[in-house]
Amino acid sequence: MIFKCKNCGGNAVYHPDKKKMWCPHCDSLDSEERLDSENMANCTNCGAPLEAVTEFTSALKCSHCGAYIILKDRVEGEKRPNLILPFEISKEKAVDILKQEFGRRILTPDSFLSYSTLECLEGSYVPFWLYDYRARVSYEGKATKVRVFRSGDYEVTETSHYQVSRKLNIDFEKIPVDASKRMADDIMDLMEPYEYKALQNFEEKYMSGFQGEVVNFSEAEEEERAKVRATKDSESLLNETIVGYTTCVPLHKEINLTKTKAHFALMPVWVYRYQFRGKEYLYHVNGQTGKVIGKTPTDKRKAWIYSGTVAVMAGMIWQSICWILGVF
Repeated sequence: MIFKCKNCGGNAVYHPDKKKMWCPHCDSLDSEERLDSENMANCTNCGAPLEAVTEFTSALKCSHCGAYIILKDRVEGEKRPNLILPFEISKEKAVDILKQEFGRRILTPDSFLSYSTLECLEGSYVPFWLYDYRARVSYEGKATKVRVFRSGDYEVTETSHYQVSRKLNIDFEKIPVDASKRMADDIMDLMEPYEYKALQNFEEKYMSGFQGEVVNFSEAEEEERAKVRATKDSESLLNETIVGYTTCVPLHKEINLTKTKAHFALMPVWVYRYQFRGKEYLYHVNGQTGKVIGKTPTDKRKAWIYSGTVAVMAGMIWQSICWILGVF
């Protein structure tokens, strides 16, 4: 599947800034025409073999003609996403964000922010499961409040005892868990939070111009991670209701979770792969909020030059001070 411009025949893509389909060839908006193909092995645009297709690929860029292809059978039936969070950060903005984040770091390799390397920055829709839970929390405990005061010549310690009882009903909506083998779980956790108000019902056109995947793990396989987060958040909310006591000893605590729904959603991430002296460094930019995750490598040659320059400058300053004080 490809979206072609009705005016010039070019590949129409979704533009995050314009929030519309855009043809980069003739600059027209909303001129797209969907062209389907059942052939997953070859590019719908030029017919060349699609070399980067894996078992989970749902959208990719043809390495021969540069067109963005969506694999029709990977976005239909059980593989069809329920929701999508369209990109709001364009490639140009993502580049600017990387430059603002890392541009002032003097030990960063010169090639890190060069035009040629930043060209490999790619937008990718990462598959997520979003879980809804209903939590029922019950708690019983014994608590004390201690008050110390003076009465005449005496210091009095007053201890009051309390029976603490809590029952909470908590509804969680869209607890996110990434479902991609290609993306590290800890990195995807750091990509949060997303603003879910911008979620849209899935439409294929949002994928044009980006890479994408189907879920690599089933809803059941990923659910434990969501339950851990729901349990932890339930405990935090419970603890917020038990305040003002000197001590509190739990006698009974129970958290029951009931899953009410799970949504398959695609979340936007810009991925920058940088090669430096035989090692790959990964950087991620949240395609909605612009949050950046990654650490730059250090150019040892620059570090030596910088430390040498600092040493020379320090020596010159010391000589000047000595001359002023008449040491020499």
